[in-house]
Amino acid sequence: MVWMKETIDILEYDGTLAGFYTIIDLSFRRHQFPAVVLNPVTTENNLFPPEWIKTDKKKAEKIDQRLREVLTPNNYVFFHDGFNTCLENKETYLLHALHIALDTKDNLQNFIGKPEILALDTAIRALYGEAHQYKGFVRFEYVEDVLFAKIVPKHYSLPYICPHFAKRYPREKVMIYDETHQLLAWIENGSYQLLENITLPKDKFLPGNDIVGTQWRAFLEGVTIKERMNPVAQQNHLPLRFRSEMTEFQ
Repeated sequence: MVWMKETIDILEYDGTLAGFYTIIDLSFRRHQFPAVVLNPVTTENNLFPPEWIKTDKKKAEKIDQRLREVLTPNNYVFFHDGFNTCLENKETYLLHALHIALDTKDNLQNFIGKPEILALDTAIRALYGEAHQYKGFVRFEYVEDVLFAKIVPKHYSLPYICPHFAKRYPREKVMIYDETHQLLAWIENGSYQLLENITLPKDKFLPGNDIVGTQWRAFLEGVTIKERMNPVAQQNHLPLRFRSEMTEFQ
């Protein structure tokens, strides 16, 4: 196993996967674990200014290729899924997880006794859960000839739901906008592509008439037995945070 030293260093990067790969390259070259890795979401004022790590795409490509070669497929997926969570301090957890994965062919989930692995595994389960819920809770409205939906996820879950909607709407043009991460998915002909750093003009994507929402509200009113309404049970199956994105609750 590669020897690594714990430090009090504070690093900061741009929050991209390529940027984190650059952090990995630096960390293992120095044989050091940073105490904190800041990204645009977690940036804060510190007594000691962080060291800014500029993204090096060439190094990032080499690191990605190397990880594909040395990690088991399961651990490679675990690593990427962990990066796509909103787990606080995920970068330092992932560095420790990578240190373990480089020395074993066993699944990282089998090291659940390690606090870093437990935290990542819990966050990944939350990511999967959010993606599963969005498959049922996303509501589309026609904007001209495009089915459009906006979501506000906690995790970077949009890529996990795109294959589902690409299969579900093979003949439609579909746009799903992740407002949290400014990420846009364009789905057409059974395939999809992701566009980053997108800010949508609000007026252009306001639906002319809320036909979909009206239909959903009418359906719910028709099947609801008022005497059997149970807000607590409903909230367990449909968390409040999703309702602002569902047309029937507008």
